[in-house]
Amino acid sequence: MQITPANLNILFTGIETRFWQAFTLEQLFYQKLCTTYPVGTEQWISAWIPMTDKLREWVGSRIVRTPAPQTYIVPIKLFEATYGVDKYKVLDDSYGVYNPVVTNLGKQTAKWPDYQLRDLMQNQGVWTGAFQLGTEGISHWNTAIPVDFYDASKGTYPNDYTGGGVTVNGVLIGGSLAANAFATCFEDMARRKSQSGEPQEIVPDLALTGPMLKLPMDTILQAQFMGLPVIGTLGNANVPVPGGAAATNAPMVGATQNVMQGWTDRLMWRDLGGSTTVGNGTYDQVWYLLDTSKPIKPFSWLMRQAAEFAFLISPTDPVVFNTHTFNYGVNTRGSAAWALPFLSSRSGA
Repeated sequence: MQITPANLNILFTGIETRFWQAFTLEQLFYQKLCTTYPVGTEQWISAWIPMTDKLREWVGSRIVRTPAPQTYIVPIKLFEATYGVDKYKVLDDSYGVYNPVVTNLGKQTAKWPDYQLRDLMQNQGVWTGAFQLGTEGISHWNTAIPVDFYDASKGTYPNDYTGGGVTVNGVLIGGSLAANAFATCFEDMARRKSQSGEPQEIVPDLALTGPMLKLPMDTILQAQFMGLPVIGTLGNANVPVPGGAAATNAPMVGATQNVMQGWTDRLMWRDLGGSTTVGNGTYDQVWYLLDTSKPIKPFSWLMRQAAEFAFLISPTDPVVFNTHTFNYGVNTRGSAAWALPFLSSRSGA
């Protein structure tokens, strides 16, 4: 290829076209899980007043309440990816081998919000430490979230049932993915109350897992009949218990109508998983129940600047002049953030 400004513009315009084609074709998950907020500054500040209390019978003097605002501040992060092509590869017409890199760059740029949300949820990447603190000023995944930030007498509730489950009022809630763990998590979310003591009307409508838990989640929510796991013996007879805990690969005997069929939608997110520890297990065994029906979704995506694609190809560009390399790349700005903790729960072994 003859290297002229016109030819280089044609070449790199084609590269950019390939980038945006891959960008637009990628399946994304954050849009299903996040409320997206446009941001115009270097940090996002969310402020709100706790829910208004219900009316009380007027006995004695009025009780004057002074609502205090709560704030949640998230800095906006800058991300980039840059690649180079040797000038003489272009001159010798051997640049075509780099085409898949451009396609994958478009895919990775599209998936950038997915990766950031996944890392926030799993306490990894750039979202560890202080970024795990949610809207209540404590870690978003928690076993003791205050019902009323300003009145401890109203108690707490959990949204983290990892580590084998959490005992609430003498009942084990959650744990490894099974029918009983799913039902108890669903029920416990529905019990969550507002500061006024009234039900929050939280009803999970989406069950989220990684690929490793697709089979048990599909069985719970899709199967017409549920097998009965053998969890003990009585004399020489096996004793099946619906929804009971069973040893790994325990035999199944009989079946019962699956009353949980269709309780929520199912979503398998391919990027969930990995070996990062949580509780006593790993994230590939963690599953989530979410209420996505409200105006605010369970998580937030803060978009400051959409992806920008650029390239350096002028002979006078320092990188071209000094290293005979044409550079192209993308940059973008945004952050993943938590939403209100009562909209989400996680559980696991």
